Amino acid sequence: MLRLLEECTDYDFKQEMEVRKPKSWLKSVSAFANGVGGSLFFGITDENTVRGVENPKEVIAAISDLIKTRIDPTPIFRLIPHELDSAIVLELQVSKGQFTPYYYSADGNKIAFVRSGDQSIPAPSYILNELILKGLGQTYDAILTNERKDDYSFTYLTSKYLSMAGVRFEREDYESFGLADGDLLTRGGLLLADSNKLRQCRVFCTRWNGTDKVSEETVLADLEVSGSLLIQLDRAMAFFEDNTKRSWRKQNGDTVYESEYDYEAVKEALVNAIVHRDYNIVGAEVVLNIYNDRIEITSPGGMYSGKKVPDTVESVMESKRRNPVIADLFHRMHLMNRRGSGLANISNRTNALFGGGRHVRFRSDDEFFVVTIENARFSAKGTVVGGETAHSRKDIEELILTEMRGNPRVSVTQIGERVGLSRSTVLRAIKTMTERGELRRIGSPRNGQWEIL
Repeated sequence: MLRLLEECTDYDFKQEMEVRKPKSWLKSVSAFANGVGGSLFFGITDENTVRGVENPKEVIAAISDLIKTRIDPTPIFRLIPHELDSAIVLELQVSKGQFTPYYYSADGNKIAFVRSGDQSIPAPSYILNELILKGLGQTYDAILTNERKDDYSFTYLTSKYLSMAGVRFEREDYESFGLADGDLLTRGGLLLADSNKLRQCRVFCTRWNGTDKVSEETVLADLEVSGSLLIQLDRAMAFFEDNTKRSWRKQNGDTVYESEYDYEAVKEALVNAIVHRDYNIVGAEVVLNIYNDRIEITSPGGMYSGKKVPDTVESVMESKRRNPVIADLFHRMHLMNRRGSGLANISNRTNALFGGGRHVRFRSDDEFFVVTIENARFSAKGTVVGGETAHSRKDIEELILTEMRGNPRVSVTQIGERVGLSRSTVLRAIKTMTERGELRRIGSPRNGQWEIL
């Protein structure tokens, strides 16, 4: 039985098929074909009152003719009559198109429409650009630029690739991975250069003192990162570690560690934001906001599939990659997977800190994708650490350096035991300080010593 509650993104109501002003409903045909598909129902008012369609055969013929002559290219559609409340309601079912954009082309106009809520609106320039690329079977990061590869450096990429993938990044890899074609870089290659000319390629990080953006006076720390996407990821994660805390407490003689956030969940959210953002959008950036009670990560561009993301995700979703060249490289470096489980991982790892429940929310529209991750150590009265000591990243590094100054030959295990940190936490901090050029190991792992630079 046909049962519709109200107009929404996937369908629209029309009291009658207007022949003299067909743009009023043809724009929805364009929008559905440019999106995930949808249906128009003729014979139902905006107030959800069934009026029915008179002479349905004539209406079907007129609809078919108007779509074929005024929508370019012609989308795939079906016309289905339904009997509802003793009246005939006509459903115009429009399929998701492969040859986007689909334009309303008449009256001297050529306009591509998209759905925004329950309305069909002209596609903004950045969405139109993406529709054009989709129709050509291309993606933003695969487009060839006029920039010569030899004019750019890729030291961070080659170093990071060796450490993460375990193999050297060879010269021929630029072309085989889609970062270059001959001497010229693709946009994906340009985004992974140590520095580039793309302004819509930055991450903004802010630590707010409170639970809302009140004023600049409540900003405790901020950071703007440009350059290679890999640099952006690492520096944004360093900012996250610097501005969040980890506590520990003794329980039955053992040290129990409690974090505000799951490190891997936050990293996964940042990777998704950087890899899947819409780089056609100029004037918007990936944003990491840290509040007392939560983290919000915002990425320009909605879901690439055009669908709306559920408020909570705890299982594998359909995965479509907006920037497959970048995504493939990140996958090779074990920074992301290609199974569509990223959002579920963020949720499940975070929820485990709380012992269950739902503590991650997702929101998407045409312009932005937002992930909100709750602080597992926060209550209405403030941040709860529940242990003897809460360590920020800077605290951890200073504790480690203090031990090294006292004994340059101290082992990683000994450092952890003396300052009450896990071995993995000590190793991660040492790796970070080494990469920043602040620390190095002289001699063998067994008989060497630490040098603080």
